[in-house]
Amino acid sequence: MTSDSGGGYPPSGRQRRGNHKARIIVTLTGLAGLALAIGLLVHGGVYDVVRVLARGGWGLLWLIPLRLLPIVLDASGWRLLLQGQRRASTLFLVWVAAVRDSVNTLLPVARVGGEVAGLRLLMIRGVPGSEAGASIIVEVTVTLLVQFVFTLLGIAILFSYLDDHGAARDVFFGFAAFVPVVAVFLVLQRRGGLFQRLARILKTITGGRNFLGMADPKRLDRAVQALYRKPRLLAATALWQSSGLVAGSVEIWFALHLFGYPVSPLAALFFESLAQTIQSASFFVPAGLGVQEGSFVFLGAVLGLAPDVSLALSLARRLRQLGFGIPMLVSWQWVEARHLRLRLRAQETEIPR
Repeated sequence: MTSDSGGGYPPSGRQRRGNHKARIIVTLTGLAGLALAIGLLVHGGVYDVVRVLARGGWGLLWLIPLRLLPIVLDASGWRLLLQGQRRASTLFLVWVAAVRDSVNTLLPVARVGGEVAGLRLLMIRGVPGSEAGASIIVEVTVTLLVQFVFTLLGIAILFSYLDDHGAARDVFFGFAAFVPVVAVFLVLQRRGGLFQRLARILKTITGGRNFLGMADPKRLDRAVQALYRKPRLLAATALWQSSGLVAGSVEIWFALHLFGYPVSPLAALFFESLAQTIQSASFFVPAGLGVQEGSFVFLGAVLGLAPDVSLALSLARRLRQLGFGIPMLVSWQWVEARHLRLRLRAQETEIPR
């Protein structure tokens, strides 16, 4: 019997070798990132970092519910792409968006596992796979394009902070290198047939395993095309996603205010935009270990923050990620386990006695 995710076939030898190599890469990058994070903490002064954190006190716990603000805005934009799906209420999508965020943040899934988890949860809810998959694909693409604009804004602010524009130019050209990749991906989606070709490639690599069993590739392509033919809907989704990205900078502004190093909302926006860009580019590092700490030190220096303050800010975000993410992961696993129990119970009733 084939599972919902198309995992009814046992993994081939090639797939097992690929999985083994992927685990090795994840382990090595994770260890390297952890070593970098520890090195930065030692260099910044562990006692000084803890002292800054202590200054924030219990007020830092507000960062946990504060994370809901950008997630609610993101889910509101995602809801527009699922019009007609009554089962996918805004409240449900807020929870799924929180699970997606937590999976991508805390688990070694190259920042795509959250989307797979979100797809499964929509399908468990009763949303057809093609419509669920199309909504996630288009939502992620819109968010990616919005984040490009968000990053350009951050770079523009960076130019205003630096007397020597060499570093800002390096950041800009590094960012610009990813533009053709995104453009090609977007064009292939708009022309159609992308997911049919992707399904054929994946079946060849995995020895016939239906990796895209979540939805028929032809239906998925048609559903994606249908959404791209609604420019007003896409524009409204982009507006919600933009609001979510801007709201994410409130966390930076609030934490630095608690530490006694207040910055302007514009400075917090600059910090958040480039920090997100750097971490997205390093998706292969589990939980962004070391990358987040290094980017915070670099961006903090632009704002005149000492390394201990920037590292305390990074640790505050780590604590928020754990405090917010672990309950979301637990709730996700509870839903998955409940779904599995219901399936097994249904199968038992079908077996003739």
